[in-house]
Amino acid sequence: MTSGERVRDPHEWLAEQDRRTAAMLAEAQDAQVRLAENTAAVTSSDRVVSITVNPGGGMTALSLSPDADRMGHRQLAVLIMTAYNQAARQAATRTMEIMADPVGRESEALDLVRRAMPVEPEPGGGAGGHPGTENDDDGGFRGFGGRR
Repeated sequence: MTSGERVRDPHEWLAEQDRRTAAMLAEAQDAQVRLAENTAAVTSSDRVVSITVNPGGGMTALSLSPDADRMGHRQLAVLIMTAYNQAARQAATRTMEIMADPVGRESEALDLVRRAMPVEPEPGGGAGGHPGTENDDDGGFRGFGGRR
């Protein structure tokens, strides 16, 4: 202890630690409730695809309108992946907002969430942009990674 420091009452110190612990516990419990409620739902602009994801980006619901029957599989795959990526980004963004105070905005935990977020689509189309309108069912589906 330096000469300028005040000797603190151990009971006062312990009471302060109890208050800090209770506040941290309340904050963690609030974050847990908010995370449990954190789902993101996205519907494509043409209303063909609707997807819901949980806080970790796991898909919990997928619905297709009857218009999906008239689309080619590539077009439909792009719509699904685009909607999924948007929903996953929304859920991850909310997760980071919820966890920022309990774990710190620059924590390794939030860095992991940031790195796992789907890439934001390029404006105006680019890779993963809006699909064309042609029926491509005879073209041979190569899957999401380009493989057969």
